[in-house]
Amino acid sequence: MLSVLSDAQPPDNPIIANGWAGIAFDRNCYADLAPTDVWNAWLDVHIRQSRSSSAIGIASFEDLAAGKEECSVEPDLDSLRRYWMEGERFLRDHYLFSSSFNWVVRLDQDVTLFAAERDFMREVIDRLHGLNSVMDRMIEDFDPGEDDPVGLQRFLSDITDELRR
Repeated sequence: MLSVLSDAQPPDNPIIANGWAGIAFDRNCYADLAPTDVWNAWLDVHIRQSRSSSAIGIASFEDLAAGKEECSVEPDLDSLRRYWMEGERFLRDHYLFSSSFNWVVRLDQDVTLFAAERDFMREVIDRLHGLNSVMDRMIEDFDPGEDDPVGLQRFLSDITDELRR
């Protein structure tokens, strides 16, 4: 994860891996910490593309800093929900990732960032009715306003730039 994402927070782009793109949502707007249809598309693409284990790795920022091992869950939204609810883990920052490390999801207190290799992300975007549709949803989530003083439009453009190539 460290070779894919930096510690940067919006409006700075945390994706540092070449050939990777991202989408992001305000985690506080959703019971599932991101839109349910995004999770479903993400998990469907993950299962379809999994060559070995389809289990999803999960590690809290706290556990990674302490050198603890990640745990794994089945690749379905119910398993993720059970994980988050146990011990109120949803209150902590986490990374979710595939065993092949072709994608990672960073959940911090404000943003759920989905990042993946370009082909994985394109397949997810296609299932969500295209990049324009997803961009509209992200802009609505973050509501940067007319003047966008924070630079959220640039952030959203930067994380999706790889998909316009």
